[in-house]
Amino acid sequence: MFSVIIPLYNKELSVRATIQSVLDQTLSDFEIVVVNDGSTDRSLEIIKQFEDKRIHVIEQPNGGVSSARNKGIKESKYEWIAFLDGDDLWKQDHLETLKKMISHYTIYKVFCTSYILSYQAFPVDSDNSIIVIDDYFEEAIKHHFFWTSVTCIHKAILEDLGGFNTALNRGEDLDLWARIGREYTFVRSKKITAIYRMDAENKTSIGKSIYSKSILSIINLKGLSGFERKYFKRLLNQRIKTDIKCFDIRGLVTLVSKHNLELLK
Repeated sequence: MFSVIIPLYNKELSVRATIQSVLDQTLSDFEIVVVNDGSTDRSLEIIKQFEDKRIHVIEQPNGGVSSARNKGIKESKYEWIAFLDGDDLWKQDHLETLKKMISHYTIYKVFCTSYILSYQAFPVDSDNSIIVIDDYFEEAIKHHFFWTSVTCIHKAILEDLGGFNTALNRGEDLDLWARIGREYTFVRSKKITAIYRMDAENKTSIGKSIYSKSILSIINLKGLSGFERKYFKRLLNQRIKTDIKCFDIRGLVTLVSKHNLELLK
């Protein structure tokens, strides 16, 4: 039922636990597609130690996480794509929770559960409610609810929209979610079924990204309205604040000159 796509690049300290968290799922109807994106450590060796026929390893030269995810989507055999990064963890009922949602909300094609950061404790009182989100941008302004490792998307949508933008290495996920959000309804369970590991090795820096390779470089506020405009304007304003804080005059001028009065509307 599920194709679990795991892009892998130098995660030798984390990937064993990540793979095991999938194998420990209460639902067994899945395949794991690991795309080794040119790892130079022992990541691939560790993956090959697992003796489970549901694990399929694809190797490619380093092309970035977008390229690896797209390759995994292309090679997947099931209709539902669940993403999991090579250092994050699922609770045992993650796929079971998604399956129940898919079975109940049969007209929808985009689902997600909820997550906590690795330094957070699971809440004492769990909220397992489910909400239907008609406006992705309205919800995304409030919080980053559609995090990659809790998403589940019908393969046909990913194929139709062209997958992840390989020209980007920061915000490539936000770009795809936005493109999906313009056309589809999202269904979210507030049940926490995943852990975002903040302490894993080789994490993408939380610092400032290279403008030309981030989602910021492809934002165009002209013609946008409503919550979509507010969402993208917020991303731009956050970068402007960072540029000011870092005294990055060049970056600041680049943003302001491109968007000009649009930022004031």
